Amino acid sequence: MSRISFLLIAVFCSTFAFPLDNAISGISPEYNEAARKRQAEIARQMFCSEKAGKEKVMKRDLAAFVVGCMDAIERAEQAFKK
Repeated sequence: MSRISFLLIAVFCSTFAFPLDNAISGISPEYNEAARKRQAEIARQMFCSEKAGKEKVMKRDLAAFVVGCMDAIERAEQAFKK
C-alpha cells in the first residue's frame, strides 16, 4: 500500500506547475492552515477531474468518480503521513 500511496502522491504533486505555498503567501497567519487545507482540496479536485477526462468518464458518473478519487487520494495521504 505504501508504494501505491507514494506513487499517487508523486503523480499528484507533479501535475501542478505552481507551488502551493506561493498561493497562500498573502494570507494572514491565523488563516494559513485553513487556506492550505482548502488549496489541497482544490488541487485534489482538479487532479481527479483531469483523471476523469483522461479516462473518458461519462457525465452521469462524473460526480461519483471524482468523489471516489478524492477519497482515495485523501486515504493515501493519511497513510503516507503515518
